[in-house]
Parts: sequence; structure tokens; C-alpha cells
Amino acid sequence: MNQRMIRRALTAALAAALLTTLAAYADTVPADGDAVTPGNQTTIDLGNRSPGQVVTWPVSFRLTCAGLSHATPGATVTLDLTSTTVPGDGTVTATSATIGPVPADWTAASQGCPTPAPTIVSNDPSVVTLTMPTTSGPGTFSLLWSRSGATGLTGSSAMSFTVNVVGNTAPTLHLPSDMLVEATSPAGAVVTWSASATDLEDATPPTPTCAPASGSTFALGLTTVQCSVSDGGGMTATGSFLVSVEDTTIPTLVGMPADQHLTTSDPGGTTFAYTAPTATDLADAAPSVACAPASGSHIGVGTTTVTCTATDHTGNRASASFQVDVTYVAPVVWTASWGEPVGSAGSTLVANAGRTIPVKVEMFANGVEQTRGAALLSVAPCGGNASVTVPLAWGAEQWSRHLDTSVLGGPGCYIATASLDGNVAGSFRFDLRGSAPAAPSKATPAKTKP
Repeated sequence: MNQRMIRRALTAALAAALLTTLAAYADTVPADGDAVTPGNQTTIDLGNRSPGQVVTWPVSFRLTCAGLSHATPGATVTLDLTSTTVPGDGTVTATSATIGPVPADWTAASQGCPTPAPTIVSNDPSVVTLTMPTTSGPGTFSLLWSRSGATGLTGSSAMSFTVNVVGNTAPTLHLPSDMLVEATSPAGAVVTWSASATDLEDATPPTPTCAPASGSTFALGLTTVQCSVSDGGGMTATGSFLVSVEDTTIPTLVGMPADQHLTTSDPGGTTFAYTAPTATDLADAAPSVACAPASGSHIGVGTTTVTCTATDHTGNRASASFQVDVTYVAPVVWTASWGEPVGSAGSTLVANAGRTIPVKVEMFANGVEQTRGAALLSVAPCGGNASVTVPLAWGAEQWSRHLDTSVLGGPGCYIATASLDGNVAGSFRFDLRGSAPAAPSKATPAKTKP
């Protein structure tokens, strides 16, 4: 008798255990609060929230094949929020969601699930609306959805949201990164930027202030911009960033001289002159300019390169150059041959004051007789500066002029000089005496040529 009772008890326990196992291994409908992260995220951390703040959150569901008990093909599972636990005076609501209809090829009853197990995502999420409690501190919102429209389901469809409710929090500044700008004037550069702030409690974000302000002119070098912002509750946040204004633009040379071509009769070279250029620069009102060789320098025969360099106050340099070509030209030797009555070199013509002296001369450049040009005869007192200049005319293969001595200053010593195009060819001396006829000149009358 006792043995039969024991066998019956064992049979009943085994049947109960089997039913429990079959129920445990059935389709599930877990909640998922994060559609991006793989798997079902049934706990979401909302972080810090302010008292009374309203947060909305979408929660989706997945019908997942499991065990030997399955949802009926064609059925639609409806999920409704039925049970909640909230911290303090917080509240929570949620919209309904549906899954299905379950497809006709969904795993038949009493059959296991293939690998991987098939799933069906809810047609739309259940949108959860959570209102934070008005008191500060950590808390948890627990939500449970009921399922209707299908049998053969196990497990629960639940979610929890953890949160830390805090009082008024300081706003958050959003500042630009450190800035590097190019100077646009000697004063520096005008720099603009955008700074903003956010705050958990203020419906309208507070506006930060910065010094120097956006749009200010920043001098060359490094400047720290200090910014601050206060929210409606009096909480303040501060921050800063750097503005560096630099000058990397080279100066511009203005008025560079053109190449020069000079001649000299000095085999050692010549002195040359030029007007040095000036320079302009965005960030320097007066950049320096230096040229080498400098104007007024002595340079040799040949080609010399003159380099001019402009330097601004930050050391940026710009250079340019021009060339000076110096050609050696042997000097021209001018000579004169005087016709009678002028004597040979070193002799002196003697004449009475007021007499007209016939002057005849041939002029030579490096031994070549010159027959064209502006020929002049200049007469000045010996050792004096005052002079009389008259033109010479070409004819009969010589330059000639009748010199009227009455226009001179009276008796005395005079020097007559012949020149052609400004080049002095030669001179002779004559003495004017009183009005009585003078003795014949002892000068040699014959003319000589070089």
C-alpha cells in the first residue's frame, strides 16, 4: 500500500516537473530599450535629470522562438503597460505596441526552434513617458507590459530605467577651439567666433559673454578669451580659449630701380647712384629697406647686382634685385691746331686793343679732325673768370672767326679757348696793348697739326 502511494506521488511530481519545463521553454517577448546595441537591453540608465523633467523613450519588443510552446500562426500579440513602480512622486505612461500577425511558417507546436532562433520585431515601439520626481536622489522606474492575442508565451516583457535626479545644475559652455589667424593690419586682426551654452533646467539656453568679445581687434601675439554664463538658477560656468594672431605675410617692395648701363673712362670703375625702393606691409606700417651696394658706392667695370631687402617688424623678408653694367670707354684726347696769326704752342700773340684778330683753328679728337658740331671760342682775362663766348664757323677746312677785341675789357692778358660740343680742344694767349700799333708778333705763323 505504501509503495503504491509512493509510486503515484513520484508519477505526479514527474508530470508536474514536465509541465513546468515545457512552459519554461516557450516563445518569449523581451523588451529592448536600445535598438542600436545588439541583444535586448532591459535596463536603461538615464543619467542625471532635473526634478520634474519629462523624458520620452521608445521601447521595442521581439517575439523570439524558444522551447516547444509557440505563438499561434496568424495571431497578433498586443502589449499594454499594466504594472509600474516609480520613485517618489514621479509618473510613467506608455503607448501600446503590437507584434505580428505571426507568420504561417512560424514553428509548429511541439517542435523545437531552428538555429539561429527566428524573431519578429514589434510593428512600432511603445513610447514611454517618464516624469522625474521633484525630490533629488537616485531612483528606478520599473515597467511591465501584459501580452494578449496569443498563447504559448513565457517569460515577462519588462523594462527598468535608472536615474539620478539632481537639483539645479550649472550650464555647459560650448566654446571654439584655440584659434590661429593672420594679421590684416598693424593693429592685428578682427577675430569673430560663436560661443553658446546649454542648461538642463532652463527652457531657453543662457547666453554666454566673452572678453574680448567676438569681432574685437586682437593684437599680434597670444590673447586669452575668458567666457562665462549663468543659468536661471544662478549657477555659473566659465571657460576660455586662445587666439593667436601672427604675421607671416612678407612685405612688398615698391619702386625697384630698373637695370642701369653706365660708361666710365676710369678703368677702376665708377660711382653710381639710384633711388632706393620703399616697402608696404599688412601688419607693419613702416618696414625697413636696405640695399647693397648702397647708392653712392663705387663699383668696378662689369656687371654688379644690387639686392634690396625689405624686413617687417616680425622678421618677414622680401628681396628683389637689379643689375648695373659698367663699360670702360677710353678717354678722348682733344687737340687744336691754330692758323696764323696765332703762333705755336707756348707763344703769345700781341695786338693793339680794339683790333680784330682773325682766329683759325682745326680741332681733333684722338687725332681725327672734327668738322661738325657746336664750335665755340671763349675769351677770358688771364687769371680771371669773366669771359666772352662767340661761335666758330666751319669753312675752308677749318673753324674760323674774326675776334673783335673791342668787346673785351681793354689792354691786358687774355686766354682764348676753342671747344667743340663742350670738349676743350686747345687755347692760346694774347696780349692787348694801347691803341698805338704793336710790334710784329714773334710767334711762328705756320699752323701745326697733331
